[in-house]
Amino acid sequence: MVNYPGNKTAGRARGGIGPVAKIDKLEIDLFRLPLPVAMEASAAGVMTAFDMVTARITDSDGVSGVGYTVMHEGQGGPIAAMCDGSFRSSIEGRDPDLIEAIWRDIYKRHHYAGRGGATGFAMAAVDVALWDLKGNRLGSPLWRLLGGANPSVRAYAGNIDLNFPVDRLLEGGMASVEAGFRSVKMRLGRPTIAEDVARVEAMRNHLPDEIELMADANEAWRVEQAMRAMTLLQPFDLVWLEEPIAPDNTAGYAHLRSLGKVPLAAGENHHTLAEFAALIGAGGVDFPEPDLTTCGGVTPFMKVARLAEAHGLPVMSHGAHDLHIHLLAAAPNAAYLEWHAFGLDKFMADPLTVQDGYARAPDRPGHGIAFDWEALAAHRPG
Repeated sequence: MVNYPGNKTAGRARGGIGPVAKIDKLEIDLFRLPLPVAMEASAAGVMTAFDMVTARITDSDGVSGVGYTVMHEGQGGPIAAMCDGSFRSSIEGRDPDLIEAIWRDIYKRHHYAGRGGATGFAMAAVDVALWDLKGNRLGSPLWRLLGGANPSVRAYAGNIDLNFPVDRLLEGGMASVEAGFRSVKMRLGRPTIAEDVARVEAMRNHLPDEIELMADANEAWRVEQAMRAMTLLQPFDLVWLEEPIAPDNTAGYAHLRSLGKVPLAAGENHHTLAEFAALIGAGGVDFPEPDLTTCGGVTPFMKVARLAEAHGLPVMSHGAHDLHIHLLAAAPNAAYLEWHAFGLDKFMADPLTVQDGYARAPDRPGHGIAFDWEALAAHRPG
């Protein structure tokens, strides 16, 4: 049985009525969730499951919020331990409204071992939980709390299909169209660039003309390989080519983008605002793609979105579509919501749906996700 969190309004001291609520409890959990189908991406290899760390934060008025972050299988243990141990003193007893202050405190305390990486993943879980708590207490959906530009966001199917033969690749692309998507992404990184180009040509010829096509190389190439691939891919009118080279090669991204062959997307492996500032400032990206689960949560994601807007760039998301829908709905420069079919929907009540290429942020308080905790409990790693 799934129950939505309560959205009772607590007595606050803002205006002198009652004591200020304090964070009373932090609960951390770890789950290992099997993927519906084994998937392969060039940077990650074959994936059969993923880890999810959840944070439940309850204040002294009994109002709670839930956050989650996801990572590759077997990597969740240290991240859960960091949330449960290292972060607790920065969270419990604090005013839950002071989300930015709590985020900064955790960041400063852990910057020597952190500034991204596992620390960023861990920070995401508690930051999302704090934003959810605030929305639940105020009875406001997160996207409205963040500024509420437009609840409808264009979504694309982020298919992970590198290990699929061509016939199954094409079936997957059409299945995404039949599911309501009007934008489809495929993976590159086969043993030869010629094979990648042939797969793109097959997909482009298979999909209806009005369906947008994107491609993600997942860091498969060196710069000179990416240059050759972009020349060969130019005729297929890709919306973007994502992560053709390693994410740290900012100069390489700037050079590839200067060629004007195919628009570039990157950012899922950028963990800090400073990394995005460097990439965007170098002119290395057309579609910045932050992921709140890797960069520290809602708080830094919205800063990246505004940074992109200040540079005249759109912003899109990577993974965790049930959370990112709210952030993009609050960003006037929102472009696309990536939709990962990782099988998390079956553990939620009322998961998102796509219709005519768009998803719509829910009007439920907070992020509106209600987990089936009993079903999740069966997937705690032994």
